[in-house]
Amino acid sequence: MTEHWFIPRHEQQEIVDALTDVSDILDDLREAQKPRIATANWNPKVSTGDRPQPLPFNVAAVDAADRLLICLETWAWFLADARGITAVHATCSGYADWLTRNILLLAATEGSADAHRDITSEIRHARNASGRSHLQPIPKPNPTRLAQAHAEQLNARGIATLAKHIGAQGLTIRRIKHLRETGKIVPVRYADKRTPIYHLGDVLNAHYATPERNRIAG
Repeated sequence: MTEHWFIPRHEQQEIVDALTDVSDILDDLREAQKPRIATANWNPKVSTGDRPQPLPFNVAAVDAADRLLICLETWAWFLADARGITAVHATCSGYADWLTRNILLLAATEGSADAHRDITSEIRHARNASGRSHLQPIPKPNPTRLAQAHAEQLNARGIATLAKHIGAQGLTIRRIKHLRETGKIVPVRYADKRTPIYHLGDVLNAHYATPERNRIAG
C-alpha cells in the first residue's frame, strides 16, 4: 500500500530536529529572564510617559514560552483527539517528546499539514526570544591533554568531569545526553546493565562537529 503523508518526509525530519531543541530553548528562556529580575529596582515609581520604567522581567521570553506551550499542546491534543489516544504531558518538554515519538502518526493524520509551519515557527520565535538565535563553533581543547584522554571509556558523569581538566568547554552531562538522543554518539557498552559507557574520542568528535548555541551579546 502506498503511504500518504499530509506532512512530507523532509518536513517530518525538520519538525523532529526542531522539537529536539525545545528543552534547551526553555532553559535559555529561563536564563533570559534572570538579569532584569536580579537587577530590578523594586521601589515604586510614577512614570511621566517620557521615561517609563522597564518591567522587572523579560516580557519577550515569558511570551515566547507561553506561545510555545500553546502551540505544542494544540498539536498534541489535535493528534490525540483525531486518533483516539492519550496525550498526558502538560509541559513543553513533555509535549515535544510525545510529538517526536508520534511524528509518523501526526504526518499520516488528515489536518496536520500546517503542523510544520506552526511548530517550527514557534520554536524559531522562542529561540530568538532566548537570545540564542545563531550557532557558533565550540573552541577545541588542549591537543596534548586530548590525545592522552582520547582512548578513555567513561559514563556521562565521568566524561563531563574529565572534560573540565582537558579544556573541552561545554561538554556537560546534558550535552552528552543531547548528543546521544540525536544519534551523534552511541554507547560502547553498559555498566550495571543500565549506565551507558562511551568512548571519549567519539563523544569529543561529536561535540566539536555539532555547533552549540551561544548567547548574542546585548
